[in-house]
Amino acid sequence: MKHTLTLAVALFAASCVSSEQHRRIVGEKNALQAQLASMAEAQKTLSAENERLRNQNRDLSARALDATYIAEQKQKLADLLARYGQGAPSAQNGVDVVQTPEGIAFRVAGGVLFASGQNVLSESGRRTLTELATQLTSRKIRIEGHTDDEPIVNSSWGTNLRLSIERSMVVADFLTASAGLSKSNVSVAGYGEYRPAVNGGDDVSRSKNRRVEILMFDQ
Repeated sequence: MKHTLTLAVALFAASCVSSEQHRRIVGEKNALQAQLASMAEAQKTLSAENERLRNQNRDLSARALDATYIAEQKQKLADLLARYGQGAPSAQNGVDVVQTPEGIAFRVAGGVLFASGQNVLSESGRRTLTELATQLTSRKIRIEGHTDDEPIVNSSWGTNLRLSIERSMVVADFLTASAGLSKSNVSVAGYGEYRPAVNGGDDVSRSKNRRVEILMFDQ
C-alpha cells in the first residue's frame, strides 16, 4: 500500500511538471511568433523606405543630369554666339545661331544659299557652308529646308515641300562631298512652309521663313 501511494505521488508530480513545461513551451512559441510578425512588419517598412530612397536618388540623379545638360547647352550656345553671333569675328552674313527644341542650329537665310525658286548653291552659299563646316566635322547634324507660305507658280518643283527637301539634300551633298563631313553623320528633312521661324504674311516675315537650318546633335 505504501509503495502504491509513493508511485501515485511520483506520477502526479511528473504530470504537473509536464503540464508546466507544455505551458512554457506554448508561451515561448507564441512570443516567438509575435516577434517574427513584428520583424516581418519592420522588414516591410524598411523595404518601403528603401524603395522611397531609391526613387528619390533616381529623381535627384535625373535632375542633376538635366542641370548638367542645360548648363552644357548654354555654354555651347554662348561659344557659338561668341564666334558667329552678330558682331563676332567669324560672323557670317545671313547666318544666326538659334536654340531650337531639339538643340542648337545654324539658321542660314535662304537668299544666302539659293536664288529664288532654285536648288543650285550660290557662290556665297558655298563660302558660308565651307566656313560653317569647321564647326560640324565631328557632329551629327540634320539639315532642314524651309520655305515661305507663298505657293509655287513658275517652278518645276510643284510644291514648297518638294523644294525644301531638295534644298536640304543639296546642302547635305555639298557638306559631305566638298566640306568633308561624314555621310553617316548627316541626315536631311524638308518642312516647306509648315514650320515658320516667325508668324506673318508680310515680306519681312516671309524672308525670315525662307531658310535652311543645320541642327547639331551631341554624339
